[in-house]
Amino acid sequence: MADESLTTEKVGNLLLDSMGDDARASLVADSRRTPIEVGRVLFRPGGEITYVAFPLSGTLSMLARPDDDDMPVEAATIGNEGAASLHSALGSRTASQELVGRADGEMFEVPIQTFTKHVEQDRFRDLVFGYLEALVVQISLAAACNAVHQVNQRCARWLLQIHDRVQGDTFGLTQEYLGIMLGVQRPSVSIAQRTLREAGCIDFHRGMITVVDREGLEDAACPCYEKIRTEYSRLVPLRDRR
Repeated sequence: MADESLTTEKVGNLLLDSMGDDARASLVADSRRTPIEVGRVLFRPGGEITYVAFPLSGTLSMLARPDDDDMPVEAATIGNEGAASLHSALGSRTASQELVGRADGEMFEVPIQTFTKHVEQDRFRDLVFGYLEALVVQISLAAACNAVHQVNQRCARWLLQIHDRVQGDTFGLTQEYLGIMLGVQRPSVSIAQRTLREAGCIDFHRGMITVVDREGLEDAACPCYEKIRTEYSRLVPLRDRR
């Protein structure tokens, strides 16, 4: 069960914090606060969805794997702007993608029964459906981006998306995981990292990346980053933004 002291205050997830205070208090009271750990698999394709994950900090990755022997590729990054497995929770309650911890943090595990009860409320339903549409935009742009944009540009985009969702400028991200995010092998990851470091955008050492020049990193990224951010702002009616 969640800490009762958290139920009457904002919790750090933008979707939850845009609910009415009473509704959020009820939802959080029935939920469990757990850590997000890098590499931890929350759901695998075909597995039962028992809860919806609402990150408070850190990030989760939705992975796609065309074949069991293929290297997975990240389809979407999910942080405190949204929630993971919403589409499955509203449908078959069976996981369609692999969900993995990508950056350390915390999340609320909201039981399926609690989530479906609250999503019947107009305000929360509008938030959830808006977020789902924004998530589709992110997934579709990521697919197109992987096909047409250079690795350096895509690398800058993914780093910006993680930077938006973590606390501070330094976060853990190994070359292996960055390769999964970009859909490339480690030699290509090394070249992209070195290029961005030589441009003064980032620094990295032993699986830790530091964003040194945020504006420079935005300039190095492909246009997909700004398009994803703009579409999210347009589609998700967050209370604070109104």
